[in-house]
Amino acid sequence: MIKNMNKERAIIITGKNGTGKSKKALEMFEEPVIVYANEMDLGDINSIDRNRGIVIEDIHYKPKKDEILHVLRNYRGNVVMTSLNQKSVPSNIKNMSKFKRAGSVQYIQNTIKEIAPRSEEPFSLQQDMFSLVREYLKNSDRDLIVKMLKINQPADTQIMSWLVENMHPNRLLFVDGVVKRRWSKDYFYEMLGYNFGGKQFGSPKMPIRKSYSKIPSICRRLGLKGGEERILKQLLQDKEFCNHAKKKLNNAECRLLGIGEKKKRKPKKKLVKTSLDKWM
Repeated sequence: MIKNMNKERAIIITGKNGTGKSKKALEMFEEPVIVYANEMDLGDINSIDRNRGIVIEDIHYKPKKDEILHVLRNYRGNVVMTSLNQKSVPSNIKNMSKFKRAGSVQYIQNTIKEIAPRSEEPFSLQQDMFSLVREYLKNSDRDLIVKMLKINQPADTQIMSWLVENMHPNRLLFVDGVVKRRWSKDYFYEMLGYNFGGKQFGSPKMPIRKSYSKIPSICRRLGLKGGEERILKQLLQDKEFCNHAKKKLNNAECRLLGIGEKKKRKPKKKLVKTSLDKWM
């Protein structure tokens, strides 16, 4: 366990789908905070207990680099990330991390063979989210669905955002409002699995992704800490702070904050050399 150890360099576990990257990452902690690299909705990282640790999944896929680097630089606990390969990891994240291989054993497929030995082919439980949601919606064997959820351990916010697009939200109210993050992960997956009976066929709808906000990144450049975005509007009412912001930010960011653009520097006038002959 990484628990109670001093902060170490971040670890990136690489391997193909189904090789157990996520399982290896989760085994390093007792109950970590799990987030996907293309979402990074952690909020104030200083509020996360250093002994919990953070697992960042799939940094090969559209990672929010600024937010990830902010976590690596400022979180007091340990961070473990997963990626399909090493070359897809952004170089600035790569430079702050060390790599470990997940190995070549098809962990997920072997687990599914144990669960369903007579199945023609184990559910390719490399479960990308699309496949997991499709099985959740159509499969009436809810014991199997619960096991699949526990094996894959999808982030609660991600699985809920997918399901709300494909079923009536009233079915998810209790799990989302009462169980999520108040009870254990196993209980959350059990309640989620048994909350629906399956037999809903068709291709799942993908959730609509929210547009990326540049405000957290701007706040960090202006020296504000995580969670202080709410006071930015108040600070922008101060003329001196606006001038300070204009020096730190580019024109696009200044326009986003509604403080105008930087004043363009006037080109210096060239001195024309003259000789005494001109005046004679």
